[in-house]
Amino acid sequence: MVAWSPLGTPQHQPLPYYRTDNPMPQGRPWGGRDSWNTNYYSDTPNTGVTRYYDWRITKLQCSPDGVETTCLAANGQVPGETITANWGDWIEVKVCNDIPDEGTAIHWHGLLQKQTPYMDGVPGMTQCPIAPGSCFTYRFQADLYVGPMVIYGPNNTAYDEDLGPVMISDWYHEYYTTVLDALLQPLPAVNIPIFNFTSGKTYRLRLINPSSAAVQKFTIDGHTMTVIANDFVEIQPYETDHVTLAVGQRADVLVKATGNPTDAVWMRGYKPPPCWPTHGGDEVKAAIFYENADRTQAPTTSAGPNAYDQYCGNDPLSQTVPTYAINPGWPSVTEVIPIEFKPNGTNLIWYMANRTFRADYNDPILLEAKQGNLDFPYIENVHNYGTNHSIRFVFENTGAQPHPMHLHGHNIFVLQEGSCTDNQTVFGDNNGTSVQGHTDTNVKNKKRDAGYGSCWDGSIVNPSNPQRRDVQMLLPGNYVVVQWNQDNPGVWPFHCHIAWHLSAGFVWTVLEQPDSIEHEMDIPQVMAQTCTDWSAWTSRNVVDQIDDGV
Repeated sequence: MVAWSPLGTPQHQPLPYYRTDNPMPQGRPWGGRDSWNTNYYSDTPNTGVTRYYDWRITKLQCSPDGVETTCLAANGQVPGETITANWGDWIEVKVCNDIPDEGTAIHWHGLLQKQTPYMDGVPGMTQCPIAPGSCFTYRFQADLYVGPMVIYGPNNTAYDEDLGPVMISDWYHEYYTTVLDALLQPLPAVNIPIFNFTSGKTYRLRLINPSSAAVQKFTIDGHTMTVIANDFVEIQPYETDHVTLAVGQRADVLVKATGNPTDAVWMRGYKPPPCWPTHGGDEVKAAIFYENADRTQAPTTSAGPNAYDQYCGNDPLSQTVPTYAINPGWPSVTEVIPIEFKPNGTNLIWYMANRTFRADYNDPILLEAKQGNLDFPYIENVHNYGTNHSIRFVFENTGAQPHPMHLHGHNIFVLQEGSCTDNQTVFGDNNGTSVQGHTDTNVKNKKRDAGYGSCWDGSIVNPSNPQRRDVQMLLPGNYVVVQWNQDNPGVWPFHCHIAWHLSAGFVWTVLEQPDSIEHEMDIPQVMAQTCTDWSAWTSRNVVDQIDDGV
């Protein structure tokens, strides 16, 4: 007999098209704005509505896959409750830390925080940790929409029911700090979640990979999917039979229930071994039961042709075209950033252009910038880009591991990707040859001046409207070229989203428009209070900061 899990949709109603407890100008909370003609980076509705949440964070024993382990829970739940809001609403979350021996904070992954950069939730960057026994209230606007932090907004593709967030994750049977020292064996057999389908209906699934390290391949036996959004960016829909999600990536997909009323099929998440060799090859499954299926029996369907695809990268850049078109233009700063894993004298850690990172929990970078103090410790890896309007990075990965690259506070234009296996090209002296042959004196390229070469040939995919998202996979032996507009003053980490790489120093700290931070940004006093509380707690307790702190 199969052990069915309480996870999935049988215990939950489908999500609505939007929350109706809002003002409704022109019949929608966001008025007449749509996904084709509205620039959501500059035209965000302000509904005046606030969604309130109150979370107590605890450690407890849980067993979502049948194996008991120590978990972090919000109000006793693992996973925690789903945040829902309409585009333009405000979200307010009071977080109380009931963990007796650790600080905590919550980062609101993918949101731009344009009006509230101090609410990004990164210890050592924007705040001190929330001390044990203390509370902190985050308040920020739902400035983007779609995604599994469910922010309802304009739809450009019709569907019948929204099944909400679907998490495809790795899961470790030891607490985070233990796993830092030794990765564990593949997971045992698990309880299986179930989902309900009705023949003929079209379902929206909000996929998310919250893993620590694993790339996930998502498929449904015998079904195709239409991808309508990557991360928080709506795209022109395209069909596929599998979706690749790197750590931190999200995809909204539509699935047409083409089966018979008595069908039962498998939904699959697979970890390709090349993408995480230590723990590759594992598969997790959920059952989809059509309306008249025999629920006492497990599905017997077979995996599709690409369910076990070994490619670690995302779909082709040419295939992912944002619904709202933006031309990135020419950047004012270009940097070439090679990535290396090498010893620092005692341990192997990650370096970006020969720089590594460690946070100071007691002294957040944003609060120092507000005071006009821009002389940061070298180990915080802070790079001041001043008032430059646009930044371009060429990340070069000549190593053997993939890296999902994530920037806080922005969606990034993904301009190009390709092979970068020649170490001599990257690390040899190329006499400062500039990208695309340009020698513009306004282009700051101190890394190339140090001898780093570029694998990129200067070409751009869809130059008038390239892909945008906030996490992009950088493959082994490859480069990726990304660009973003400096339209959001703040301190924004650009990092690998694999937890163990992030823990080992893989962070490039972007300081954006420090003059605006110092003279125009109104940072609430409560941000400094996090440091007062943290200082009081750490004066009585020793903090075991075994990693870089982010």
